[in-house]
Amino acid sequence: MKILNLRKYIKYIFLIYVLTLCNYANAEIGGDFTLKDQNNNIYTLSQSSKIKIVFFGFLNCPDICPTALSEVSSLLNKLDGLSKNIEPIFITVDPTRDTPELLKNYLAFFDERIIGLTGTQDQIENVSNQYHVYYSYQNKDEVENYTVNHTANMYLLNKDNNVEKIFMPGTPFEEFFKYVNRYLMKDVKNLPLQ
Repeated sequence: MKILNLRKYIKYIFLIYVLTLCNYANAEIGGDFTLKDQNNNIYTLSQSSKIKIVFFGFLNCPDICPTALSEVSSLLNKLDGLSKNIEPIFITVDPTRDTPELLKNYLAFFDERIIGLTGTQDQIENVSNQYHVYYSYQNKDEVENYTVNHTANMYLLNKDNNVEKIFMPGTPFEEFFKYVNRYLMKDVKNLPLQ
């Protein structure tokens, strides 16, 4: 068990090293995936041509995830009409506890426009690896109310589902909003008139 935690820790340290010393464009982050949404429907990333904000977390998170969900909800409200051009996606890293039904109830408290995704443990592991998301369970075998340590980045994906920008934890909300707003405005201005 301790060797497994050490490996995950080394993976996390290596990720920080890669992200710090390398250009994000050179790091292969992201990619298509298929998971189950909060309505028990299959969600495939590549089937949507909207701009997306993808972030990972778990429902029993005491602080980081509720903060991120509140910021995404505030972003959608502040974007006003532009918000219809963006798809916010919350992917659980705790699929054992975070069922579609619980995701639906929990996310509705923040904003019903947020799509909650879950899957099998293997599916979550694959998606987290694609996005270089580190997570580990603390005392999962010993207690029912265990916690999960996880990477708290937010990923802005363009219409082709490529990572456009990564917002690190602690990014001020105004900076987050201004970047997304400018990006959406640029995208909307390039749309053909109908």
